Amino acid sequence: MFLQRVAKYGMCIGMFLMHAIGLSATPEIVRLSNEKWNVEIAPQSLEILARPKGKHAVPISAGQTGLGNVTALVHHENRVSWELPETTLTVSVELIAESLSVEFVSATAGDLTWPMIPDTPLLRGYMLPFFEGSYVPKTDKLWQEFLSERGPINTTAGLSMPFWGVDFGEWTLTYILTHPFNNRLSFESNLGLQVSHAFTPNWERKVYGVRIALGDASPVAPAKHYRRWLMQNAAFVTFAEKVAKLPAAEKLLGAAHIYLWGGSLLSQYDITDKKAFAAKLNGTKELWAQLNLEAQQAVNDALPHAYAQRVVCRALSELLETRETTQRLHARLQKLETSLPPEAETLLAKDAASLSLTEVYRLNSLLFYAMFPDELRHPDEWGGGLSLKLLERFTENGLDRLWLGVDSWQEGFRHPAAVAKAKELGYLIGPYDSYHSIHHPQEPETWETAQFDLGLYERGAIVNADGTKNRGFQQKGYHLSPLVAQPAVEKRVNTILAQMPTTFNSWFIDCDAYGELFDDYSAEHPATQLDDMQARLKRMTWIRDTHHQVVGSEGGAAYAAATLHFAHGMMTPVIGWGDADMKAKDSPYYIGGYWPPEAPAIFVKQVPLKSRYLHLYFDPRFRLPLYQIVFHDSLVTTNHWLSSSLKFREAEDNLALLELLYNVPPLYHLNLAMFEKHAAQIKRHYAFFSPLHRKIGGKTMTDFEWLSPDKFVQRTEFGNAVELFANFGLEAFEHEGLVLPARSVVAKSDDKIQIFSTKP
Repeated sequence: MFLQRVAKYGMCIGMFLMHAIGLSATPEIVRLSNEKWNVEIAPQSLEILARPKGKHAVPISAGQTGLGNVTALVHHENRVSWELPETTLTVSVELIAESLSVEFVSATAGDLTWPMIPDTPLLRGYMLPFFEGSYVPKTDKLWQEFLSERGPINTTAGLSMPFWGVDFGEWTLTYILTHPFNNRLSFESNLGLQVSHAFTPNWERKVYGVRIALGDASPVAPAKHYRRWLMQNAAFVTFAEKVAKLPAAEKLLGAAHIYLWGGSLLSQYDITDKKAFAAKLNGTKELWAQLNLEAQQAVNDALPHAYAQRVVCRALSELLETRETTQRLHARLQKLETSLPPEAETLLAKDAASLSLTEVYRLNSLLFYAMFPDELRHPDEWGGGLSLKLLERFTENGLDRLWLGVDSWQEGFRHPAAVAKAKELGYLIGPYDSYHSIHHPQEPETWETAQFDLGLYERGAIVNADGTKNRGFQQKGYHLSPLVAQPAVEKRVNTILAQMPTTFNSWFIDCDAYGELFDDYSAEHPATQLDDMQARLKRMTWIRDTHHQVVGSEGGAAYAAATLHFAHGMMTPVIGWGDADMKAKDSPYYIGGYWPPEAPAIFVKQVPLKSRYLHLYFDPRFRLPLYQIVFHDSLVTTNHWLSSSLKFREAEDNLALLELLYNVPPLYHLNLAMFEKHAAQIKRHYAFFSPLHRKIGGKTMTDFEWLSPDKFVQRTEFGNAVELFANFGLEAFEHEGLVLPARSVVAKSDDKIQIFSTKP
């Protein structure tokens, strides 16, 4: 009996080994099957064919040559693995319900192209997470040109989420990149698609994975698959969970997002008697000699118009931020025997060298005001952007929830009374900050956030594979390794908040959630893209948790969603970055420059947009709320600051309807003058958006669908509580007894109907 068992087990082991070794017994096709679909795999070419039950077969990936022989093939039930020794690859494929998991492990550095999705008669289009989401019909010429000309797309920076969907009419396939780093997506002119992965030498285990899911015909089925995958991997954090940890985050619900401009100390709106002020200033020798020639001429002309007033206020503001000006102002007031405010007396009693910048700003403002008490507002009221005056205008117009962003943390030092008032009103307010680039301390054309110290500049740059240092934004300085930047992050944020009379309650960190991640080949601080990502998340988490800040960043790439409270750049991204016409001053499409500082044209100037970009970015037929299907109940996203709600004239109405249909906030650039110009429009949009967002902003977007054959009528659903309908067409549309007016959004909740139309 024992010998019979030995013989039997020996025969089984021998058959298993022959099957595992492969050799001549290796099958050309391996089939996996379940009640959902059949999958046919060609191990030698990596071709995989999908056969959904009752549907036509389509290729998950086309085959390729030159991969070498197959060895060590093991097929057990719905799992198969094999080796391709000549390319040092081990491949594993497993079929589980509607999902097919494919994983490649490489023993060496190198490149792999997979999948390769060919154009087939059944392929109708793609669902792509470009920013918020795009539907790309295979036959659309502009999309064909745009994607084929764009070149390889980095899947962390070029895709907001690491997946895409393929529309086959009656059903869809979703491809999820389970290893989202070091990948490039490329489209052919006929919209065939292929993905290349780089197995880089800095990964100890070189792995690349793709999960393919069979889905229904919905254009948002891929987003639903990805959301489920995140939850299965415990990688999803709800907005409610974030609010439980930081209750202030709830203030984002119902809030419009506004960048404020005109943050200098003194603005044109703070001069109450322009002629008297000019005459008096002309006789103030201690200050007159410090003004530039343009400002002196404007004063001589008695500040005849707004431009002259801005020139003078700009020059005076610069003077009022220097310690030297304190002595000049004090000397002048002593000559005039003018009594000083008690607060100024207290500050003057301190050692001048020990005064913080905040105290210098405050002292100089009080001394200057003491010289012109009848011609100026009190310093507490100064400012053209972050100011009590503009906050009052917001409240008068019913804007009771806002996120306010300022260009620099210096504005918190210049206008502490306005910061305090904003917080009292229940607003979130925070500065722009960044740790992406580092400049030499003596860089002539630097910017505030890129300045650290010489030691960090010399040792902190990210290093390319060829040993060169990676150049920073606009080719200035270098990109700064987030692995070594953390002490600088903590020093900067701690110092700013410690010195502020009233601290910010929100913080915006540029670039960290944009998706631009680096492999760093520095000997001192080597990093993979995963290491780079984790270090960025660490610093945002530190700011959020240590200082209880409502934290936002640029873009909102999926890897950062669990960390952030909000992001700018998802609804509408930067448009036409390399388009010469949008940068040429003599072009009708010129978007403007970063001047004047009180209202930079690049932000506030309304401009036309080329029809090509209107088609690609704002035509509702090609827009999908993929990001909102996944993350609407996790974080709040809106437009990029370079593509704000009012920036592009022809896109303005469609964007307003899309914002409301997707239940995402508008984003504006304002100062006093800009708000007066757009107040009625902002107020009307806010009155419809804000109450709805307070109700469903933290809820799941449960569905999206096209209701008309031309796709101009669309519907979204949130938490089974609210339905939103958008009619982008020029004629009214009836749906199940509900009349949807042209160019309108209709909200339906508890039998209550609300209507917003682009033209009141």
